[in-house]
Amino acid sequence: MSNEYKNRSARARSPLRGSEATEEDGADGEGDDEASLRSLLDSPCEYERRDAALALVDEAESEGLDAETARALADRLAVDDSADVRQFAVEALGVAGPGTPADVETAVRGALDDGDEWVRAEAVVALSRVAPDADPIADALDDDSGWVRRNAVIALGKTERATFEDLTDRIKNDAHPAVREYAARYLGECAERDDSYEADAVRLLAAVLARDPEAFVRAKAAEALGGLATDRAEQALETHGITDRSDDVKRTAKRALASARGVDPDQLDVEIDDGPPGGGPQTPGETPGGPGPGGGPGGGPNSGPGSGPNGGTGRPGPGSGPEGGPSGGPGRRPPEPGETPGRSPEDANER
Repeated sequence: MSNEYKNRSARARSPLRGSEATEEDGADGEGDDEASLRSLLDSPCEYERRDAALALVDEAESEGLDAETARALADRLAVDDSADVRQFAVEALGVAGPGTPADVETAVRGALDDGDEWVRAEAVVALSRVAPDADPIADALDDDSGWVRRNAVIALGKTERATFEDLTDRIKNDAHPAVREYAARYLGECAERDDSYEADAVRLLAAVLARDPEAFVRAKAAEALGGLATDRAEQALETHGITDRSDDVKRTAKRALASARGVDPDQLDVEIDDGPPGGGPQTPGETPGGPGPGGGPGGGPNSGPGSGPNGGTGRPGPGSGPEGGPSGGPGRRPPEPGETPGRSPEDANER
């Protein structure tokens, strides 16, 4: 999956895969072929079902999945009481991509109503691959979870289905910083495709650059202004971008200003005083009013989704590995476009 969704990908982390095959699996690893993994999805042991679903994410990426395996994963979405298993099952179906049986697509759509926000967030990613024009992706913009909304913005933006009105609403009203970050990015792209939105987009992005409390949201607004390259956009970059309190934002604004003028950043007569990176909370989990009291599913006040009380066993976030993130092993992990909240595919080779 693309790094952009930053959901902490499940791929390449299963203890059942490749070189980690046990003696019971056989020296050549035949014990973890698709049929064997599929049979483990019915194991009474949660960890075996979870590891099998994880391994099938790898299988889907390298070889694809046959219809029988896809249906077995779809069954897990409906009946498994483990949110980890359901998340990895829907991730595998998404990695397998289009061409899945109709009943499997129906199961992926159903996962958008799952009680666990990471399952729903991963379902948005999966549905954007299985059925990119599906209406429920747009409906996910109203989900209670900021991580689900973030993935919906990314999915709609990547397929050019995000409307100017929806993106504007997310920027102005969404409490989750990563939602605003991606909304700013795709608002700029929307205005580049349709210049009737250009003036309004520049005004809003300039306001974001001047006032948003999150450095990475301001940086994304600066990038978008550089793409629009109007006189007003350049003025905003000079007035608010290269004077920002965050060194990261200042450098991004300088690159954006150079891009708008069609020159190399070193050719600009702009001096940037080195300062501390950041300049405001850097992650949604550190933001007052961000996603929930823990800053993300399972997190503590300063943690990203999947971390916190559960430490390194946090479950991988959806779309990991459009925005998945590093994890010490299977189970819930913190997200992070591959894989930290608030970074884009270009930033970290997006998901």
